[in-house]
Amino acid sequence: MADTPVLVVKEGAARGEVLAVREGGMGIGRSPDNDVVIDHVDASRFHARLLYDNGSLWIRDVGSRNGVFVNGDRLADHRALKVGDVVRIADTSFEVRWESTVEDEPSDDGGSSGPGPTSTGSWWWPFGSTTTE
Repeated sequence: MADTPVLVVKEGAARGEVLAVREGGMGIGRSPDNDVVIDHVDASRFHARLLYDNGSLWIRDVGSRNGVFVNGDRLADHRALKVGDVVRIADTSFEVRWESTVEDEPSDDGGSSGPGPTSTGSWWWPFGSTTTE
């Protein structure tokens, strides 16, 4: 099983889907040019960018009008994500998980999930500032 980060859609039109974050990252927004499309009036055409490199997962608000929220806090620029973080964009929320733990996801019949890795390493951020929150 790979240690690939995934986004588990907890709320929104795609609820229940598991989206693998590919090496190099992915765009999120209302435009069909994004890797993850959120068809909601509160989503900007190009809302956020996930970057996955060297075992670390980062998120950046790319100038959205309504913001990106991580664990309820509005993101000012970019920050590192870890397993268990919840990202909200418009009406959609995603939980960060590892691919290897998704199959252990609790089911409606009371199953349990196992813990996954929770740490991320540091690495170079290509968008300027080195602040992680």
